[in-house]
Amino acid sequence: MHYVLKELNVNMGKEEYDMYQDIPAKESGSTNECFGLPYEKFEDYLQKEINRKYNKVTFDDTPTISYIMYVDKRPIGLLCLRTEIDENWKKWSGNFYYRVRVSDRKKGYGTKMLELGLKEFRKLGFKEIYGQSSAGNTASGKVIENNGGILLE
Repeated sequence: MHYVLKELNVNMGKEEYDMYQDIPAKESGSTNECFGLPYEKFEDYLQKEINRKYNKVTFDDTPTISYIMYVDKRPIGLLCLRTEIDENWKKWSGNFYYRVRVSDRKKGYGTKMLELGLKEFRKLGFKEIYGQSSAGNTASGKVIENNGGILLE
């Protein structure tokens, strides 16, 4: 299998849109704002997400670079890297989050996605990366552990 991360861009189309529609609107503390969005508004959604990399750290958001992971050219999930966080974000979320489409869960893709994301963090010069798994989300905890993370609580 061939795995690749591609940073979001406005030229993404129906395949990527369909991936977003296969990720629930709300689960494990995250929100998929694209779920149920009409396809005609998808480009606007992508632009908004792309622009997040220029954010300042606030209570509600951080500078974030978003990627889609493809497996053999098929979009499987979304990985977002928060490039700057404060103590608040360290406590309740961390430097990254990811979502795998429902139809492709339990296949090891989350582990691979985070592995590729950690390489991107290294390219950006990161030495420490904070991550978190929501209580009860054992699959996410395993993804973090599979990538050398240590779950503290």
